[in-house]
Amino acid sequence: MQRAKRKHVTSEEFRALFSRGRPVRIARIRDMLGVHPTTAWRLMRRHQVYGSVSHNAGFCVLPEMCCFDRLGFWEHRGMLFFRDGSQLDAIVRLVGESEAGMELAEIRAAMKVEVGMQLLGLVREGRLRREGKPKAYVYLAGDEQRAAQQMARRHAALLNAAQDKAEQTLAQLLAEESHENLQLLVNVLLTCLRHPEFTAKSVALSLLRRGYRTCTAQVRELLDRFQVSKKGGSWR
Repeated sequence: MQRAKRKHVTSEEFRALFSRGRPVRIARIRDMLGVHPTTAWRLMRRHQVYGSVSHNAGFCVLPEMCCFDRLGFWEHRGMLFFRDGSQLDAIVRLVGESEAGMELAEIRAAMKVEVGMQLLGLVREGRLRREGKPKAYVYLAGDEQRAAQQMARRHAALLNAAQDKAEQTLAQLLAEESHENLQLLVNVLLTCLRHPEFTAKSVALSLLRRGYRTCTAQVRELLDRFQVSKKGGSWR
């Protein structure tokens, strides 16, 4: 026999669903209360619940359960909630308030959901901007002035990172290398000392003949990175 649908649910009954202090799956609310889906949605609106912007918008929470951050986000057990609108609104807020714009992977990690199609739509609507090349896009605020500030900060950060890398000591550079690369570097340097007339290609061929796995590009990259100069010429 089919269970009869209840026509009235008290506020106490609805709030009791959240008594464990954690989000409730929206699809289960109607079953737990024994009401029609329309009634379930009306109850959620009446109690001003927040729906998740992750997990296919499948969970909801009562307002008093949330501790939103300054951007309006709250995360609970991997579920993300947004105080001020939809998932698209959340993405716009996240990117727009970022210091230097965000890349796809950063947005995906923050939103805990695939966002490629959403970003494409937001760019087309002018709510966000996009700079760079395919697979390396940087997403920026829709406001032109704000986007320019973000891009300037990104360029400054990249420049500082490059300068910091250039100022590293030899010991720091060596400490970052893998054991295999260090072994290869030693053999490259020994070969260069024994055969100062060799080019990078000659060094690579010599190492290959001796059983080392390498190539001209790798040898050249090591010589350039560790600023090994060649007397009277270049390694090209």
